[in-house]
Amino acid sequence: MTEPTDRLSLYRRFRPQRFGEVVGQDLVVATLRRAVAGGKLGHAYLLSGQRGVGKTSVARILARAVNCQAPEAGEPCNRCESCQRIVAGRSLDVVEIDGASNRGVDQIRRLREEAAYVPAGSRYKVYIIDEVHMLTGEAFNALLKTLEEPPPHVLFIFATTEPHKVPATVVSRCQAFEFQPIADDAIAQVLHKVAEAERIDLAPGAAELIARRSRGALRDALVVLDQLGQAGEVTEEAVVDLLGLPPLSQVDGFLDALAGRDADRALAIVAELSTRGRDLALFLEETATRARDRIIAGEPGLIPIARSVIELRGELSRAFSRRLHVEMAIVALCGPPQRGEPRPAPTREASLPPSAAASSSPPPPLGGGTPEAPEAKPAAPLTEAWRAMLESMLTERTAVAAFLSPAEVTWADGLLTIRLPPDCGYHYESLLDPAVRSYVEATAHKFFNPLLAVQLAWAGGNHRPTLEEGARILAEALEGRILREGDDGSR
Repeated sequence: MTEPTDRLSLYRRFRPQRFGEVVGQDLVVATLRRAVAGGKLGHAYLLSGQRGVGKTSVARILARAVNCQAPEAGEPCNRCESCQRIVAGRSLDVVEIDGASNRGVDQIRRLREEAAYVPAGSRYKVYIIDEVHMLTGEAFNALLKTLEEPPPHVLFIFATTEPHKVPATVVSRCQAFEFQPIADDAIAQVLHKVAEAERIDLAPGAAELIARRSRGALRDALVVLDQLGQAGEVTEEAVVDLLGLPPLSQVDGFLDALAGRDADRALAIVAELSTRGRDLALFLEETATRARDRIIAGEPGLIPIARSVIELRGELSRAFSRRLHVEMAIVALCGPPQRGEPRPAPTREASLPPSAAASSSPPPPLGGGTPEAPEAKPAAPLTEAWRAMLESMLTERTAVAAFLSPAEVTWADGLLTIRLPPDCGYHYESLLDPAVRSYVEATAHKFFNPLLAVQLAWAGGNHRPTLEEGARILAEALEGRILREGDDGSR
């Protein structure tokens, strides 16, 4: 007994019933239709392609067409007794087998025995084996015997999403048809037709979003429409919330930021996505897809960026922190951001004209020493020194450069203060590692002159330097050392 139509999901209710109703597979259905109309059928067909593109639907249409009592130019009439029995699932001559759950040799041996008998009331016995690549090697060997010497009344239709897993000996005995992903505009048209028939208020932009996210699978698109349509109007916002899709404007903004080497804007978009709990992998997939569309539309300059995004998406599955991995890639591609390069605090040198600052003598050494200090180069502007430091780190230790890139920096009286924003707690903890901190300090001394000490801070907590840390900073500034209890100060 068939299930009432009003209880069926949309993808089952609107499943194509004739070759002419199949969307996006024109060459396949035209070839099969001509074969049925001309009586030139093969004994086995292999239908391959991604999920949701119509392989099983075409197999069922073909099963009805070859047994139809009143075919119409290769199409099943869907009205005769044979078609009605097959549609209702009551035909003994059309057998559907799930290759994933019936993959053993015993099931295939039973199939061979049944295939030897003539049809109960149809022209052909049709065996539809879905996900045929799941059969075991022994099962394929048992099936091969029947494919080599097929009874004239038997028709095999195999469907698979992974044709490369089907043995070549089996493929060579089938007529193979590869189903293509369905175009987004074709899926959107179907969605509008279904929405109109079901009285679902579907916004045009929402249909395009669903089609784009379905990746060529019409069935997946109908499932999403079914789910959203039960809650009322289907808007773009509803699709974004359900699927976690980024708005097109955000994707374009990210691409433009990468193309313009604007690390600030790109990092801000990643920060926003992370704050909202969005999937960065999905965002990169959408970015790569959008880049392809823009390249085809005439923006060849995006080709290297698209390649980088695709490569980055492939790396995320191995990343321990997806956000950190993406941020590192952005900094490597665009260079250090400028938002972390604030204006320096007023100093004597900064307040002097460039000529005066260049001619001013370096301050005498602290700590009471009298030796003459080596001649120091004029202090470079903070923004230039900070950027040069991060660019140097990019080639040596990219991760450290990524940790530092969001920071705000001040440099006054020989103290370089690096302050991480509230959402960069992990960055801050990583920089506190003794080896990492030593590397940062050593590198900073190459680009900031004079530099007495480097202080790390985090705006996300009330972190205060420990007594030992404060003493160390003071000792470095005074060119002294810390005496511990029992130490007489001798070296």
